[in-house]
Amino acid sequence: MRVPRPVHCAPAILTIVALSGCAHDVQLTNLSDSTQIQGTSTFWNQTVTLTMPSGEVVEGRYEPLTTASIGEGSLFWGSNLGALMGTNTSGRAYGYARLTGSTGTVIEIVFSTDWTGHGFGVAKTSSGEEYRVMF
Repeated sequence: MRVPRPVHCAPAILTIVALSGCAHDVQLTNLSDSTQIQGTSTFWNQTVTLTMPSGEVVEGRYEPLTTASIGEGSLFWGSNLGALMGTNTSGRAYGYARLTGSTGTVIEIVFSTDWTGHGFGVAKTSSGEEYRVMF
């Protein structure tokens, strides 16, 4: 009688859970005065949460840029996204996030990420500020 060998898939499952549930630090740097905004992004629920210098928390979901609706109501309306993101970004995924805060602040982010979840992008705020994004 042959006894089946146990399958050891726990390391693979732990790796998938660790990658999917982990949060990445997000840092926005103001292009005009170099002030910074800190936050996190999570792959599992596809959210970005930032804490503004005022203490206001802004958050929202991100989605692939190919399915995002960036129309007339967007802070990026009329922007040349190719020029903003740069041209040397092959082999990467692109995304868009619209974050809102409790006092009405809106931040939109367009980003490029690699398979590990690290990347860069640009952000605009409803008050007209522009930021470089790293995560």
